[in-house]
Amino acid sequence: MIKTTYIMTQEVLMMLQEAEKRTGWAMIDLIIAVMRYAMRHHAKYEREHGRIEYQKRLNEDGMPIPKIRVKVKLNEREYDYFNDMRRFYRRSISHVIAIAVLTYLPELVERIESGAYDEEVDSYPYKSCAIYDKCIEEATVFHIWWGLPSDPALLAAEFAR
Repeated sequence: MIKTTYIMTQEVLMMLQEAEKRTGWAMIDLIIAVMRYAMRHHAKYEREHGRIEYQKRLNEDGMPIPKIRVKVKLNEREYDYFNDMRRFYRRSISHVIAIAVLTYLPELVERIESGAYDEEVDSYPYKSCAIYDKCIEEATVFHIWWGLPSDPALLAAEFAR
């Protein structure tokens, strides 16, 4: 387990605490589930260039937005996944968590409460994650797969290139 901290606004923390009460799930399990759930919409948040974007520090009135440092424990796969999201979304992990909670937590809680939540459907497919590196002259190219294609021959063809 990896111990780390994330910075959350009071709004995000309150939403997670309310979701804990409604679902009986621990906060870290809700964070992991909502991040996996948000992965279904990854194309909406991915950015190729630019600096890492952080949560806003000031509100519309120019006043500091209060934030709380929350300690969490993640297994290595989830920690790596969160770091992948940071790289591909070009946002801090805390900011990605805030986006996921504010956007998708209400829907996720509804699905948990109704019994419609299916962990396999909503989960980040780290069980089928593969990273392959290949050197071309002095450049190293990384291929990252999140999940496997329905036709495994496609993956074999990619490795052969």
